[in-house]
Amino acid sequence: MKLNFFSNLFKKDNKNKLLTPDSILLKKLKAVCKENNYKLLENTTIYHHSNKIEIPLMILSPKRGLYVLEYKDWTYDDLNLYEITQAKNNEHSKNTLAYDKTNSFINTKYNEILHNDCVKTFNFLIAENLSFVDYEHLSEEKKNLLPNEKIIFCDNDEEEILNKLNDVSEADDNLADPNYILANLLTQYLVLHKGNVSLATDEQIDYITDSQNFEEQKSIVSLNGLALSGKTTALILRAVYLKLLSNNNSVTIIEPTALSCDIVKQFILELIEYSIVNVDITSIRVCTPEEFLNSKVTEYVLCDDTSLIEEGLLENIILKSAKSHLTLVNPIQRYDNFYKLTKSFHNKIDIEFIQNNPYASAMQYINRYATNKDNSILCVSNKETGENLSEDLASYIEDEVILLDSSKKLIDQKKSLLTLSDYKNINAQRSDIVILLDVCEVSQQELSYAINLANEKVFLIYEEQCDAIITLKKIFKKD
Repeated sequence: MKLNFFSNLFKKDNKNKLLTPDSILLKKLKAVCKENNYKLLENTTIYHHSNKIEIPLMILSPKRGLYVLEYKDWTYDDLNLYEITQAKNNEHSKNTLAYDKTNSFINTKYNEILHNDCVKTFNFLIAENLSFVDYEHLSEEKKNLLPNEKIIFCDNDEEEILNKLNDVSEADDNLADPNYILANLLTQYLVLHKGNVSLATDEQIDYITDSQNFEEQKSIVSLNGLALSGKTTALILRAVYLKLLSNNNSVTIIEPTALSCDIVKQFILELIEYSIVNVDITSIRVCTPEEFLNSKVTEYVLCDDTSLIEEGLLENIILKSAKSHLTLVNPIQRYDNFYKLTKSFHNKIDIEFIQNNPYASAMQYINRYATNKDNSILCVSNKETGENLSEDLASYIEDEVILLDSSKKLIDQKKSLLTLSDYKNINAQRSDIVILLDVCEVSQQELSYAINLANEKVFLIYEEQCDAIITLKKIFKKD
C-alpha cells in the first residue's frame, strides 16, 4: 500500500475533536507530568486571527519548553503495510515527524503577540499499540522517518518516558513563567489585568469550557465564588470562547449597571486586541438587566453579580432566558448544576470596626487619608449621606470629590482619588481605603461586596450594634 505517510500521519478522526483515550500509556504519561510538575492539556484548540488548530495533547515543562504530542493506535502490522514516502513540505524540517504546520502556527502566534518565539517546541508521537521491540523490526528507512527518540512506545515505563522528554534539551532555568507561556498561546484562558498576563485557574477553565457538559441539559448553571475569585473574568472568557467556537453563537453578558457594562466591554476589547483573534466585540452583547428585558434573547445568557440586581428584575431575566443557556453568578437560590471558584486573589483585608458618630468619623478618616496622594478612597453610604458628604467635603479637602453615578457610562465618569457612592452603585469600584457608613440599612451581601472592594483597609463605622455588625465581627474574628 503506497501512501504519502506524513499526509496521513496526523489526521483527526471523524469527530470534531481529536481523541486521546485515557489508556495505560496515557496514564503513565500523566503520572510523569504530575510527578515532575509538568502541565498537561488535552484536546486543546489554539486560535489566531480567523484560524485555529487542534492539538490532542500538549505538555509544558517549566525548564524545557512545549511538547506537542499526537496519538495513534497503529500496530507493527499496520506500519509494515505502508510504503512510506516523505511529504514535500517536511523535507527541510528539523523534526522528522510531520508537525511543521502546528509548529509554524504556534510560532506565528507567539511572534505576532510577543515578537519572539517565547518557548521551544518539541514533537512526539504516542504509539499506543507499538512496542519498542516491534519497532526494532521495522526497516531502517521507516526508522529514519519515525525516530525512536521521538516516539513514546506502549512498553515504555515512566522513567523511560521522562528520559525521552528530558533528552530533547538541556534544562533552562530562564524560561518564562509556564502560565505566561500558555496564556499567550490560549486566548480562551488568557487573563489580562492592568497589563499583566496570566492563565485562568483550572476551576475557571472548567466553567469556560463547560467541563461538566451542563449545556446539554439547557438548565440554569450557577457560578459560585469567593470575592475576587475571577467570576467576571470567567464570564468574559466564556463569552469569547463561545464566539471562537462558532461565530453563530449568540451571547449576552448582563451587568448590574451601565458603568460595569462599559468596564466589561473594555476588558473584552483589550483581550481580543492583545490575543489577535477575529472576534467582533459588538457580537457579544453587554447590557444592564433593563436593557436585556427590552431586547431579543440570545442563545447564551451570562448574568453577573446577581446579588446586586433587584429580585424582580432577576426573576424576569430567568423567565426570559427559559430557552437559553443561562449562567447566574452567586445566586441566592441553590442550583443542581454549578461551578465553584474557591481561590481568591484578594490580599488579606485589614478591617476596623468603629462605634462612633459615623458622619464625623468619616470626615476625619477621609481627611487623614486624602492628604496621602498615594491612596484612593471609596466612601459608601446611603444616598442622602453621600450627598451631604459631597457638599461638606468640597470645601474641606483639596482634591475633587466624585459622587459616583453608575447609571452613567465609563466615558462620562470623572476620576478622582476620593469617590463617594451608595451601595447600589459600587459595582467594580476598587479602592485602597474603603469607608462604610449606614451599615445597618443594607443587606449582608451588599456589605460583603463593599468590604471586598478594598485593596488595603476597611473602616466600618456605626453608631449602634445590629445583626450585620455582629455577623461581620464573627467572620473577621473581631468580637
